Amino acid sequence: MRRSLIVLNAAMAAGSAAAAVIGVVRPTLLLPPGTEPTAGLQVYAQAYTVRAVPLAAALGYLLRGERRGLVPVLAVAGAAQLGDAYIGISRGIPGMAVGGTLAAGVHLTSAWWLTRRTGTPALGDTA
Repeated sequence: MRRSLIVLNAAMAAGSAAAAVIGVVRPTLLLPPGTEPTAGLQVYAQAYTVRAVPLAAALGYLLRGERRGLVPVLAVAGAAQLGDAYIGISRGIPGMAVGGTLAAGVHLTSAWWLTRRTGTPALGDTA
């Protein structure tokens, strides 16, 4: 994988994990502007963090050299970011919408590029 793609994917994963941790510390940052926090917000922030941090760690590990599981983890990370983008768009949270869209694009494009470059079967391909 090209160094630029490694750095870009690592930055997107780290950004997602950092946003999740910040959300636990200050959960109101996850809300659209002008929205009042509810009792369930802290639970949501914690649930988001326990997904984002391990996924970012797994992706970071694979980007450092262990490539065997990279394509599926990139695909899962991209799918998670698509979900984040959708939530951000539907709830009016610009940072989540833009960040999720960018990260999804980077992860999914990288997964696609790797399947084309290495001949790894893409999702749904039969051997």
